[in-house]
Amino acid sequence: MTAASTPSKAFNTVFLVLAVLCIGYYLALCIGVRFGQSLDFVWLLLAGAFLCRFFCVRHIINTGVSPLPSWLVKIVHIGFSVFLASFIAIEAMIVSAFSQAVPANLDYVIVLGAKVNGTTPGGALRNRINVAYEYWKANPDTLIIASGGKGDDEGISEAECIISELTAKGVPASSIIKEDQSTSTYENMQFSVKLFEKAQPKVGIVTNNFHIYRALKLANATGVAEFYGINVATSLISFPHYMLREYFGIIVSFITGKW
Repeated sequence: MTAASTPSKAFNTVFLVLAVLCIGYYLALCIGVRFGQSLDFVWLLLAGAFLCRFFCVRHIINTGVSPLPSWLVKIVHIGFSVFLASFIAIEAMIVSAFSQAVPANLDYVIVLGAKVNGTTPGGALRNRINVAYEYWKANPDTLIIASGGKGDDEGISEAECIISELTAKGVPASSIIKEDQSTSTYENMQFSVKLFEKAQPKVGIVTNNFHIYRALKLANATGVAEFYGINVATSLISFPHYMLREYFGIIVSFITGKW
């Protein structure tokens, strides 16, 4: 242990509040949406990190001595600074893709799959289907590619669910193309572009606002079309989680050379 300057007790309380908020949000997300969402445990990890910071600093306040060696504190501070800077930059890029203008009469729109509850679409997928339908209704010559395979906890493939919902709304089967093998956004793009019959078409990607930036990067990496993001709103309770999850998704996609 090393001697340390006495930090602010009031400022340290902020980290306790942040920990409580993270735990509260995790519970609200699980109860309000569903348990077992991808990377939902990150909120508990963040709560744990905030609690560790709170108790370490409280120890310094009470004893005047740091429970951690100075070299470890420096590493933690550097690591957090790098994370914060990259997080702000990536989140800004994600937000920048929210309001892209979408032209009329696209050759194709790709509806990216999302959770299917049995044989019915979850909230995110239903919203994507509704947005795709509204675009098609205004542009009936556009072909729709329903993209998404079947997860272990889904009764039918995401593509089949999309097709069922769209045809029920009046979209003719001849206007829909099925792609039901993909299991990730990367595969959505790779498999869907193989279905294009027109060279260098103009293509819309129907997905949630937080997902547009990464979906467009993966689509543009194929180099076979001109792509546009078609924005689908995200529920307020889910939005913070998916914005955080996208940060990690973009990091992984970049590191693994997806674009």
